[in-house]
Amino acid sequence: MKRFILLLAALCIALFLPVRPAQAQEIRYARITQPNVYLYEQADAASGLFVLPQTYFVKITGEIQGYYSAEYLCDTAGRTPVRGYCRIDEVELVDYIPETPFLIYDTDVTFRTSDSYLPDDFISEYRVSAAFYGTFSYGSSVCYYVLLNGTFGYVPASACPPLSYPENTEHTELEEPVSAPSDTPAPGLSAVNVVLISALAVAALGAVYFLFRPAKQQTRPFDEDIEEFF
Repeated sequence: MKRFILLLAALCIALFLPVRPAQAQEIRYARITQPNVYLYEQADAASGLFVLPQTYFVKITGEIQGYYSAEYLCDTAGRTPVRGYCRIDEVELVDYIPETPFLIYDTDVTFRTSDSYLPDDFISEYRVSAAFYGTFSYGSSVCYYVLLNGTFGYVPASACPPLSYPENTEHTELEEPVSAPSDTPAPGLSAVNVVLISALAVAALGAVYFLFRPAKQQTRPFDEDIEEFF
C-alpha cells in the first residue's frame, strides 16, 4: 500500500509541473546591445560582413570557440537570410522570442556616371531600391551591405539617403506588471490532465482513509454476558 501511495504522489507532482513547448526551448535569440557588433562570415574576427543594427536581434543556431553561429533576417517575407557568426561577449541572450527580431528597412541607391560627353538624352543617373542589412567601414568610408536584384554586396553610404529607422524597444515592453492570481488552470494543463488529477486525488484520499481508519471494535463474550444481565 505504501508503494501505491508513493506512486500516486509522483504522478500528481509530474502532472502539476509546468509544460513548455519543446520548440520554444530550442529557439534562442540574442540582442545587439552595443554598437559595432559584426556578423562574421566565419568564426574569425577578420571576416566581418557588416555591423548589425543595434537594439535588434540575431537568431542563435549554435556555439563554437567564443562565437555564436547565427542567422539574420531569417523567416522574414521578402528577405534572404544571412548566416554567419557573432562574438558571444558582444551580444546578450534573451529568454523570449521577439516578435520583431530583425530590422526590415529599404534604402534608395543612386547611381551616377561622370561622363560629360554623353548626349543629353542619355540617362546618367538612376535610382533603385535595395534591402538594407547593415553598415561596413572600408578605410575612412562607410558602406551599406545590401541585397540588390537578388545579389548581396556593398554600396557607398554617400549614394544613399542618411539612415533613419526606429530602435527596437520590444525588450522594455515585455516587462509586464505582476497580475493578480487567477482561478484559471495554469497553461500546459489540458482538460484531460485536470480530470486525471481529480481522479487521482480522490483515489489518494480513499487510500489514506483505509490506511488510517480506526479498527472496528469486536464485541467480547464478557460484554455480551453483561448486556444480557442488565
